[in-house]
Amino acid sequence: MMRQLFTTCCVAVLMAVLSVSAHAVPASNQPLEGAQVGVAYKLPGRDRIYGKNQDLYFHPASTQKIVTALAAMLYLGPDYQITTKLQVNSQAINPQSKKLKVSGGTLKSDVIVSFSGDPTLRVDHYRGLLAILSKHGVKRIDGDVILDVSRFGGPSRANGWSWDDLPACFTAPSAPIIINRNCTFAQLQGNGVGTPARALIPQGVPIDIKSDVTVVASEDYGGDCILEANLYIDNKYHLTGCIPTTNKNQPWPLSLAIADAERWGVDWTRNILNRLGIKVNGAITVSHTPQGNTTTIAQRHSPKLSSLVEYMLQKSNNLYADAIAKNLAADYFDLPATYYRANRAMRSILKQYANIDLGSAYIVDASGLSPHNLLTPSKMLELLDYINQHNDKLGIIELLPVSGKSGTLQWRSSTFNQPLKEHVIAKTGTLQNVSNLAGFVITKSGQRVPFVLFTNSITYSEATRDRVKHRRMPSPHYAYERYVLENIYNERVMGRDF
Repeated sequence: MMRQLFTTCCVAVLMAVLSVSAHAVPASNQPLEGAQVGVAYKLPGRDRIYGKNQDLYFHPASTQKIVTALAAMLYLGPDYQITTKLQVNSQAINPQSKKLKVSGGTLKSDVIVSFSGDPTLRVDHYRGLLAILSKHGVKRIDGDVILDVSRFGGPSRANGWSWDDLPACFTAPSAPIIINRNCTFAQLQGNGVGTPARALIPQGVPIDIKSDVTVVASEDYGGDCILEANLYIDNKYHLTGCIPTTNKNQPWPLSLAIADAERWGVDWTRNILNRLGIKVNGAITVSHTPQGNTTTIAQRHSPKLSSLVEYMLQKSNNLYADAIAKNLAADYFDLPATYYRANRAMRSILKQYANIDLGSAYIVDASGLSPHNLLTPSKMLELLDYINQHNDKLGIIELLPVSGKSGTLQWRSSTFNQPLKEHVIAKTGTLQNVSNLAGFVITKSGQRVPFVLFTNSITYSEATRDRVKHRRMPSPHYAYERYVLENIYNERVMGRDF
């Protein structure tokens, strides 16, 4: 079940289109009452770490993507690419011409698609890959089409991800098969207040939606009257509840995560082959073991890792983070990548290449989406300090959001105005009741220093919560966040009022 199918938990996408997000807040030296705050930072020319609650454990949320970025850039390097391969049995290749043996339009071979969890793979990319068969004159496959998913193993969603959020695209499954980010879009069409809203599914998209949703007046939407979704196997959805009426009864947009990535891959493969006019005499199946004695006839490479990391950090994209980490684990261990192996790989790489020991930090996923994750401000600062000292080789800082300018920091109320505008380069981290910031401040003297500001257990009155939820006001905790950042910018050591 999910309460807002068109918003996100860890990505501040809607903030960029709502003017209230650009409202600056005045600085306050008082943290939000009842909130748990951890601060760690450095000042120019000083080795000492300043702050408070530096060694307490907090939920890092999406600031954990900094851990993922550093480990990936250290081990895989900025030019690494994720590859999706189109293969056939080796005996189907003519040894002299190196071309496919196709007789009368028939290919007597299995066709294997080796998926590697490329988060950028779209349907058009996949269609282009399969269309290579048509270019070889294939009209019939006398064999099976096998989707090889052996690069990853285990669950495609991590421990602790809220079941409420599973239909939302920010929890799209990190599986070997990723097509269109394992997310799809649909609409609900009503005909005025009191009418049922029917589901509109884009042509060719292999999902099924049952709608028992009613259109209500805008003022009646909210509270007990919300849009809810249940996600079942075979990528079937049941929508219930309400949607508010729209201007001229415009369709209500939906974004839905795929439940079964393997079924998603099989269905898209069947659809594309049908459109290409290629008949499969065998079955379209999924294999969790590598296929032997194959030859690659075409492949599609993702953009370079530096581009993937930039998108992950700028948009706080969870799918990218977990896909990057699982590919890291698959290369590091030469075994099917699981969440556990991804976390072990990141720990080992940070220790081996950067001499950073994550110690008792509890890591469940690479995205920070799980509330089970635990990290101290001092350990995050250690990671940032290493990045700061080695950025000429890593190139990570240039990929982070910049306050008042880009990514999830473009409209953040605590950093939007001067003197902080364009002087904070950092990763945001947001979960329910959690709002974090970790990165760098360019101080008034032009020096770049690392900082960490974790704020957990955020809560306030019901009226305030409603106003913040609907973007009618900035969260009150931003006032203290601005206070801390302004002090770092001014190169001040905060005293008793801290």
